[in-house]
Amino acid sequence: MKYCAFLFVLAVTAFGWVDDDGCDSSIPFGTAPTGNDAIVLSVVNTFQVASADQMLGLDTQSSNQISLVDNQSGLVRAVQTGSGNPVWTIPNPGCNLFGCCHSMPAPYGWYANSFANSNMHYYSGSWSIAFADPAGQNSRGMDYWNDQNYIWETCSSGSNHHLYRIDETGNYIWFDVSTSIPGQMSGLAVFPYGSNLGIFVTCYDTQDWFLFEYDGSSLQYKGSGNLGMTSFSKSYGLTYNPEIDKFFWSYVVYGTLEWIAEVEFSETSLEQATWGSIKTQF
Repeated sequence: MKYCAFLFVLAVTAFGWVDDDGCDSSIPFGTAPTGNDAIVLSVVNTFQVASADQMLGLDTQSSNQISLVDNQSGLVRAVQTGSGNPVWTIPNPGCNLFGCCHSMPAPYGWYANSFANSNMHYYSGSWSIAFADPAGQNSRGMDYWNDQNYIWETCSSGSNHHLYRIDETGNYIWFDVSTSIPGQMSGLAVFPYGSNLGIFVTCYDTQDWFLFEYDGSSLQYKGSGNLGMTSFSKSYGLTYNPEIDKFFWSYVVYGTLEWIAEVEFSETSLEQATWGSIKTQF
């Protein structure tokens, strides 16, 4: 793992420093935009994962189990929510994974992206290459939309920020969210939002969560919420658990202490004269 990471650093130094967590120093961080709704995020529980050296992309498996990417140990891990106790591990297919997600129902097909190569990796008993990741090495957070069999994925490059919707063959559309996102995106989670799809996105350098609504053709920015942590350092993975209607978020405080928070979401609508939509890009 260390050898692969060293080669990757050599390859990117001309463009900016990408650290072991996939955070790219060449991507600027600006001011979070205002939105249409008041987003309220409430932490109801926190826990650590003693067995993990790293907690990047997250995904949900059941009401009491989540998965996480741990490149430092070369593993995708499943742990119990609340305690962080280990359940199972899968060896990584290569260096520097970030996002992971799986199809439903069991037996799951696992997808994982990488910030060291441009492949979408797939695991179903063994690893293979599903297709070329359209977001390339700029992909990070991802989630699987089971109702429509699509992968949603973040992509940040310079001041450009896109959300990709990808089918199981690699066909995709993308949405430009550059005016709604202040910096490099990290986690992503999809969830039911009325009759539409809600998408929460996080960024490495802020504890704000950014909410979008997808109606099947257009994407609309709704607003952002802040967790209110005084010692926040970094934000990584995000996932939604439909069985308990809660989110789980991996983050760092005091520079090095890694935690996972269980978070509730509520929303208060604000009056707006006009609401703009984000144009679909092909």
